[in-house]
Amino acid sequence: MSRKLQVASKLEMRTVVRFLWAKGCNCTEIYRQLQEEYGETAMSRQAIAKWCNMFENGRTDTDDAKREGRPSTATNSRIAGMNESILANRRVAVDKIANKLVISHGNVYKITAKNLEFS
Repeated sequence: MSRKLQVASKLEMRTVVRFLWAKGCNCTEIYRQLQEEYGETAMSRQAIAKWCNMFENGRTDTDDAKREGRPSTATNSRIAGMNESILANRRVAVDKIANKLVISHGNVYKITAKNLEFS
């Protein structure tokens, strides 16, 4: 008895591809099995071939590779710095924080209001 899976994360899909690749299935067979279980949400044939090729070349993990550019956590250190400044002096001005952390007035206001929920 088989159950249809409705939703799968990219990581889960890649893990299934790696498992089936390790069992000796070719890309077409992996694609067929994923289509059978996940339907329209399954990984594309080209993506499966790419991942099979990477596993063949020695890749062992299924996580996303590091990319150049601004890290997605760039704001976390700023939020921590802003939180410390505000907790040290509750009446500190937005401009003073902006100058101290070398970020724009708008970004300080946005982080203060949305992330730290201060007014």
